[in-house]
Amino acid sequence: MVKFLASSFTVLVLTIAAVKAQINPALYPKVNEIPPVNSPEVIAWLKEIDLTGAPQIELHKGAPPACPNPPIANECYWTCDGCAADDITACAAPNTWGLTFDDGPSTFTPTLLDYLKTNKLTASFFVIGSNAIQYPDTLKREVAEGHHLASHTWSHHALTTLTNEQIVAEMKWTEKAVMEATGLRLKYMRPPYGDINNRVRFVLKKLGYIPVDWTGDAFDTNDWRIPTMTEAQVIATFSKSLDTYVAGPKTKGFYCLEHDVSSLTVNVALKLLPLGIARKINFASVAGCESDAQPYQSGSTAPMPTLPSGTTPGQPSPSKGATPSAGSGNGTVNGPTIVDPKNKSGASSVAVSGVFAAAAAAAAALILA
Repeated sequence: MVKFLASSFTVLVLTIAAVKAQINPALYPKVNEIPPVNSPEVIAWLKEIDLTGAPQIELHKGAPPACPNPPIANECYWTCDGCAADDITACAAPNTWGLTFDDGPSTFTPTLLDYLKTNKLTASFFVIGSNAIQYPDTLKREVAEGHHLASHTWSHHALTTLTNEQIVAEMKWTEKAVMEATGLRLKYMRPPYGDINNRVRFVLKKLGYIPVDWTGDAFDTNDWRIPTMTEAQVIATFSKSLDTYVAGPKTKGFYCLEHDVSSLTVNVALKLLPLGIARKINFASVAGCESDAQPYQSGSTAPMPTLPSGTTPGQPSPSKGATPSAGSGNGTVNGPTIVDPKNKSGASSVAVSGVFAAAAAAAAALILA
């Protein structure tokens, strides 16, 4: 028994040391830039996988890329063709709003987290590695409060414009940053701009990642268009999408495209979420909707968060909302300029989410200690 306790204590100490490690930005690539592929780290990562069978598809150009004309045969390009292959595109949970937020963490994310906590909602946060190394405490808080972390690459470049090796660098540096902050190894990802084809999918699968798209134009909240598009217009447009959904069979859930990168996107999120609550739509994160009891890859050093089955109904908040505490205007946090994520219409992609249980307290206690 003494040996068992001693062994358990050693594992616990090692786990705490891993999750409490401080991130040194000097040990990472330049923020918002495509990482070089000739660094010792990337060379080592490339040796761990075999990319020889990758589809030979010409690299696209642009940010985001223009749709090829004519389309490339067998490319299965979700951005332009609406071809999702085996990306996550449908939620098994009916009447469910899959809460996902891209491009964070930022100085505005805590305000969003306050709102989600007050209303007992959880989400999947598709984080950018360049931001993760700047705000590791926000990542720790997200895990502690039952949210699900996923990858949105290191620099938010369109993946179909990058080489296979560059894609590996983008994903692995982000994975390393989140591991260092939380002890969790990411498993799900969302391609910037929804830019993904069969070549990109091949590389992502070699790295153990599952792509998650969103439900198409109707559920792109257009928060990234503000202030070109007014907040009132964003709310009115999205209200119509929700009304159309509620009037339908609601046999599957939907994914929205939202961002936690600026005060403008967070402010409008605080006004969009009550629309779902008022319409009695349930909420969930990717991991919950997929009923994934292991929402992170093996190799994590922190305890694997657990989650219950089912979704969570929104709880109306007695407050009238909040104002981001870290400034105003469109202040982005050293992150990418948000541009049109899709240059097509009629994408047929449905996605999901779910809820982490308070049982993630085991990981939370270690991470926040």
